[in-house]
Amino acid sequence: MLEKLKQTLLGRKETGPFRVPGQIHDGSRLLALATDDLTDLLFHIPLLSAVRRTWPGASLDFLVPEAFAPLVIPSGLARQVMVYSDKQLVNWKPAYRNLQRTLAGAGYDVSFVLSQQPAPALEALGLACGAALRCGPSHGGAWPAVNLELRRRSEAEGYAGERLARLAPFLGLDGGILRHTWPLPTDKLRQVAQLVHFNKPRPEELLVGIDPGPDKSGRALSHKNLVFLVQQLKTQLNCRVVPLSGPGGAERTKQFEGELTSPVPPAFNRDTLLETVLLLCQCDLFLAGNTDLFHFAVAEGVPTLGLFGKHVEDRWRPASRPRCRVLSVAKGEKVDIATLMEGVDAVTGDVETGGGQSVGVIPPGVGPEPAPGA
Repeated sequence: MLEKLKQTLLGRKETGPFRVPGQIHDGSRLLALATDDLTDLLFHIPLLSAVRRTWPGASLDFLVPEAFAPLVIPSGLARQVMVYSDKQLVNWKPAYRNLQRTLAGAGYDVSFVLSQQPAPALEALGLACGAALRCGPSHGGAWPAVNLELRRRSEAEGYAGERLARLAPFLGLDGGILRHTWPLPTDKLRQVAQLVHFNKPRPEELLVGIDPGPDKSGRALSHKNLVFLVQQLKTQLNCRVVPLSGPGGAERTKQFEGELTSPVPPAFNRDTLLETVLLLCQCDLFLAGNTDLFHFAVAEGVPTLGLFGKHVEDRWRPASRPRCRVLSVAKGEKVDIATLMEGVDAVTGDVETGGGQSVGVIPPGVGPEPAPGA
């Protein structure tokens, strides 16, 4: 009786048996639960997109942070997009219990917790929704909320953006149909391309995006040193620079933009996540640390230079992507402009190179530092 009471309080619902592959079909109802880590959402999109293409009759609902909704809604993947605030994921509050009850009555067959790290509150919602198959991150406390977890083979597994492809055969998917790109609306892509053309009328002028925001560990390059990098680039390239940032980076982006000598065209809207990603896709070159937008740029095939510190784990380094190269960032050592331009040429030219190769270090003081408030 105590066990039944415990499961009732946790929102646990009895679920039926499942089999893999074969659990997903044209009549299935699926629920995707996203954390506030945008990169994890991006890394799961190849699987979810493949599910929608393979079984067009299946319905897919999303539960996401409010800031992600403008990006998810026009993707064409979702039948319904629900949003939550941080306080709704506190499991002892009435708002969380209401969310559990809402999901429990929806009749889901499969749930996905879109995270590679433990997410107990979302995992419990995946269980509460009644789904027989519950995919999620692998950790000691995953069961019973998660019953299909992807376990790490070793510490040297390669880029985290590709490891989820290992789930494809268990979901009944052909791995060959997985696409890394985010499904952006083509009409809006055309609109932004025209907008960039009118505000950058000289075809030879490159549009260079820079993300000044903190990386996945909370460290960031200082504005002073980013301005130094912009000055170096402008001695070698005819370019226009536009600061771009993901969720949580708006304040640093505004400060950095104020230190640039050339103003950003006011027509370049970056108020929502969708507008930011659409503009990112028009960049001829993108520079960033280990940020959400770095991984978006890599997925979209934008020529990308990563400014990574030695603290960044190998799982964040996209070594197999030809249009990406990672520059090793360290304080106290200097790199000449030739090294910087070698990276630019490698990602913007015809020469293919592995993204994980370290080609140099950034000048003194350019190494990552803790971002304010991190």
